[in-house]
Amino acid sequence: GVTFSGGEPLWQSGFIAQVAHKLKAEGIHTILDTAGGVGWCRFEEVLPYIDLVLYDIKTFDSHLHRQLTGQDNDLILMNAKLLAEKDVPMCVRLVLIPGLNDSPDELRARMRAVAELKSVQQVDLLPYHRYGAGKYTRLGLDYPLADLPEYTDEQLNEIQSMVEPFGIKVTIGG
Repeated sequence: GVTFSGGEPLWQSGFIAQVAHKLKAEGIHTILDTAGGVGWCRFEEVLPYIDLVLYDIKTFDSHLHRQLTGQDNDLILMNAKLLAEKDVPMCVRLVLIPGLNDSPDELRARMRAVAELKSVQQVDLLPYHRYGAGKYTRLGLDYPLADLPEYTDEQLNEIQSMVEPFGIKVTIGG
């Protein structure tokens, strides 16, 4: 199969539609990995050729989302609902950043929203890691999250057990 990812792959929706159409014609499974912060017309262009959508939800709280990303999440949440209404198979990915978006209230709010999306097949918990720190160093930049601790296995298991009661299969790391 082929996964379309990147920064936000839907900014190249025309290209993805052309390539995914050819892949589907050859019987190749296609996945779109998106944060969903684009106009619905970009989804419509590619969805006929996509088998599964990996959908990142960084936070449910709009104020917190703006604080962390610089933009509202209204469009992101609306697009997730539209995908579910169109019965597009989804795997929702919950990005976890220690002390920023991992409070029990925030996690439960995200899971309540996800539980309403009937086409979600699975939830992947994506814990913060420092894999990108080396890139910052090579570019001569300070890594802004250098002091953030990575999750322990025990913490991740606790988070997983907190979200499992919502009745959706949950994995750690995807």
